[in-house]
Amino acid sequence: MSKGLLAFAVLVTAGLTLILGNPANSQRRSADLDPIVISKGQTEVVSLADTLKSGEVLATVLARQSLSPPQVAEAVSVLSDYADLRRLRAGLQLQVRRTAWDSLLDITIRIDPDHEVRLTPDGPGWLGELSALAFTVDTVLIAGHIESSLYNSIMALPLPSIGAEERIERLMWGIYGPFQWAIDFGIDIREGDSYRAVYERHVRADGSVRQARVLAAQFINRGKTHRAFWFNPREEYYDDEGGSMKRVFLKAPVDFRRISSRFSRNRHHPKLGINRAHLGTDYAAATGTSVYSTANGTVTRAGWWGGFGRAIEVRHANGYRTRYAHLSAIASGIKEGVRVKQAQVIGRVGSSGVATGPHLHYEMLRNGKAIDPRTVNLPSGNPVPQSELASFLSTRERLSAMLERDREAANRVVD
Repeated sequence: MSKGLLAFAVLVTAGLTLILGNPANSQRRSADLDPIVISKGQTEVVSLADTLKSGEVLATVLARQSLSPPQVAEAVSVLSDYADLRRLRAGLQLQVRRTAWDSLLDITIRIDPDHEVRLTPDGPGWLGELSALAFTVDTVLIAGHIESSLYNSIMALPLPSIGAEERIERLMWGIYGPFQWAIDFGIDIREGDSYRAVYERHVRADGSVRQARVLAAQFINRGKTHRAFWFNPREEYYDDEGGSMKRVFLKAPVDFRRISSRFSRNRHHPKLGINRAHLGTDYAAATGTSVYSTANGTVTRAGWWGGFGRAIEVRHANGYRTRYAHLSAIASGIKEGVRVKQAQVIGRVGSSGVATGPHLHYEMLRNGKAIDPRTVNLPSGNPVPQSELASFLSTRERLSAMLERDREAANRVVD
C-alpha cells in the first residue's frame, strides 16, 4: 500500500472512532448514561383551593386555575355526567393538585354536601370518579322545658356542636312532627311543659349534619304525657301500644299560630257589626304563611269565593270537607279536580275578602254540616300490624330506656 493510501485509511478510522466511539469502550460509556432515579414519589404536591362565586359558572373557576380552553371544555363535559352544572350554587368547593413542576395531578369538585367528583388527566381528556364523603353516626338525648315556645327552648339547648339549621329544621320539627295530630303547638302548650327526645344524626367531617331523625320523643303538655316511637319497617311514629300517631286530619292547617276566633254558633262579627254564626276557626298568622291541606282529598273549589276572598275547598273520605279562606295566594297547580295529600302546601295566609287582618279561616264539614275540628273525635291511622307488634315492642323498650336516662345524661351523646 502506498504511503498516501495508508495515511488516508488512518484518517478515516480515526474519524469513525470519533463518530461511533471506540467499540472497546462502548459498554463502559453506555453504563455512564443509564438513567438515575432521583425520587420514586412526589417530592412535593401543591394544592390550591377555589370557590364558585356568585354569578360565576364552573368553567370560569377552571380557567382561573390555568386550565387551557380544551381542558376546561372536556372537564365540564365529564362533570355533566355527575351533576346538573346549571344548578351548582355559589360556594361550591374545588381543589386542584399539581406537582412542584406544575404538572396537573387531579381536580376534586364537591358537587353537593355529600359527594365529590375527582377528575384525573387521561391523555387529552379526563377520567371522572364519584365518591361519597365520610360521616359519623351518633345518638343524642336532649331534654328541655317550655318557657315561651318550643322554638326558643330548643335554641337555648347547650349543644355547641349543633348549628341553627339542625336545631330548627331537625330537632324542632322532629319533636313537633309526631305530635302534630294531638297537640296544637301554637296554642296548646303552656309554660312548664317539658319534652325529651332521642335522635340519630349523621355528621360530616366539617361538623355539619347530613341527616337526622328523632327516634323517640316525649312531650308533657298540661300534665298529660305523650310519647312517640319511630318504627323503621313502617317508617311511622306509634304510641306506647303501637297505635298510629297519625290522624286522618291534622290538628290545624298552619304552623306556629294563635287562634284569633273560635268556632261559634253566634259570634259578633268585628267587621260587619252583627251577630252571626262563625262556623270555623281563625288562625292569626303573617301574610304568606304556608297553609296545608289537613288530609288527603280532592280540590272541589279554588279561587275567589265572595266574602271568603281567595279560598279552597277539599273533599275528603267519609263525607268530610275542609275550607281554607282569606288566602293571599293559591299554590301553583291547585285547582278543581286536583288530588292533594295531607300536609301539602295549598295556599298562603292573607286577608282577601271580608277580613280585618291577615289570618286563615278554616272550616270542617261532615255530611254537609259544619263541625268544630278542635273538639270532634277524628279517626286515626292504622296501628302496627299484629305480625310486627313483637318487633315494635322490642324497639319501644330500647328507645324508652334511652328516653328515661337521668337528667344529667341529657344533652350528652348516648353511649
